[in-house]
Amino acid sequence: MFKNDGKHPLATAPGILALAAWSMYVLGGGYLYYPAFLASVLIAGFFGLVACVAVIANFKYWRSAVVLASSVYLVLYVIKVIRMTGMTADTPFLSAISFYYGALWQVGLAMFQERGYAGGLTQGFLEYVMPVLVIALIPIVLVSRRPKPGDSRTG
Repeated sequence: MFKNDGKHPLATAPGILALAAWSMYVLGGGYLYYPAFLASVLIAGFFGLVACVAVIANFKYWRSAVVLASSVYLVLYVIKVIRMTGMTADTPFLSAISFYYGALWQVGLAMFQERGYAGGLTQGFLEYVMPVLVIALIPIVLVSRRPKPGDSRTG
């Protein structure tokens, strides 16, 4: 189950990208939300940690672990955004999303004031960069298929 005849995941761009994205999420979420962790951060962080271990340990199905972690994160992120935009019941959905992302800039500035430079950058990473990374990570990992036995490709 841990044997993989192809390259080690850390020797591939998708493996490095997955490890970087999920380790930054786990460390950033841990830093930003300590000591009161949100349930969604704990759930996504757990699956992200499993994906990191799968990549590092050269687990045969590391791609599936990364896609699962990314899918869980996306579902939790969409639920969060829908819940936050649902608070403005009398506002159209697109206006509510615009307001949500506009308000995130103010939250980011508040994080710079409250937690310093590292807290502000972490907030920006978690709210703006991580969703884009996960959306890009899923197709990148799916396209980088494992070589079949007897195939001349090496990665």
